[in-house]
Amino acid sequence: MNIKLLKDLDFAGKITGCDAVTEAGKELITNYKAYLFTNPTSCSLINGFVKEAQKYSFDTGLASILESVLSFINENKISWQLASACESIENNKSTYNYIAKTGVEQVGKLLEMDESQVVSYIKSGALKGIQYIPEFRMICKQVFNSSINETIAPNYMVSNPISFVYENEDGDKYFKIFNKTYKVKKDQSTVTEAVCDNVKFNQINTLLESFTNNDGVLSYEWKSGFDTCKVIIKESDENTTLEFTKGSKINETFDSPEKFNEYCNTISRTMMMNEKLTFMNVTNAISQVFEAMDHVFVMDCANVLKTSTGIVCTIIEAKDNVTMAVNNSVHSGIYSKDFDYMIEALKEVTKVSGIDLKYLYEDRINEDVKKQNPDEYEVIQEELAKAKEEQMIARKKKIAMLAEANKNNPAIIAVLNKAARDLALLEN
Repeated sequence: MNIKLLKDLDFAGKITGCDAVTEAGKELITNYKAYLFTNPTSCSLINGFVKEAQKYSFDTGLASILESVLSFINENKISWQLASACESIENNKSTYNYIAKTGVEQVGKLLEMDESQVVSYIKSGALKGIQYIPEFRMICKQVFNSSINETIAPNYMVSNPISFVYENEDGDKYFKIFNKTYKVKKDQSTVTEAVCDNVKFNQINTLLESFTNNDGVLSYEWKSGFDTCKVIIKESDENTTLEFTKGSKINETFDSPEKFNEYCNTISRTMMMNEKLTFMNVTNAISQVFEAMDHVFVMDCANVLKTSTGIVCTIIEAKDNVTMAVNNSVHSGIYSKDFDYMIEALKEVTKVSGIDLKYLYEDRINEDVKKQNPDEYEVIQEELAKAKEEQMIARKKKIAMLAEANKNNPAIIAVLNKAARDLALLEN
């Protein structure tokens, strides 16, 4: 089930190559080596090791392997949680656990992918059918809650837009931002401006422009007679619901567009003709968006920059290129450009808006530099690592020496543990 993840981590190899400094650390490593001699590696074993090893962070040898394991788990955060959940479900022998086991096979397919693909597939609804299983529901909730990227500064705001997404027969995906349609290849290698003739795609995206998006919750407000009507559409782990209020007298929640339409049709019978026509036109449009919510996603591959001066730019990234579009600018007009590297797109953003967004894309820029000048990149990284290592080695030795000298003093050991943790944070 999670063989790929465990193979990539190579916990047994790390344990074998670990040289603990203190006696307590050596004993811990010996116990794990003995266990692994006759037992396979598992997520629960590694999770247990992390908890135990954190108590001996003053041991520089243990701290090194702990740091390596934690780094891998953090880089594969969602995959690791899914793998741990699957393992727990499979090991649960309760007769009441058979329902949960039905979802393990579906999750297993995701665990053969990279972390970015796992997150992408979950956001696309890959686990929607098994979110009734508590272990998977909590992980999905974590993915969706962390999918919104919003940065607010005194003179600008950066956020992820939403779009109805259409997938063609080749697996390419189309989405729309500020009336511009984009296509991302199935393998997410490239993004380009495109044309999509799908009627529903264009209809729903046109309707979405009237909605306010707040962390993936859609809202729409309008006047009907003397009352203000408001609709809120939001997704939970189990389903999508629509909350409808009209003045202070009506407050209803619906779990299907059919029930919402039926209710609106009923209350419209008491309205005057002009009001009724407007009310039914608006609610029919809302119902179409409600029905299409399975294909409406927060586009985490795109960032929209809005400035206090009214300039709007969109930055969309794929693996091999970046598209930057100016959606609103008095001086620069409206246009879009493709770039091979993120830094080039960000220079264009700064040229148009005067705002530097490099801090949002440090990892992407780092990867671009590595791809553009691999030899030079390696030399720089080696020099930085060497300088950092020399400083850290001296500090670790000092902590280990003090820990060994005061191993029978719990108070001093507690202080040294904190110092070791702070040093690990500084090192990272």
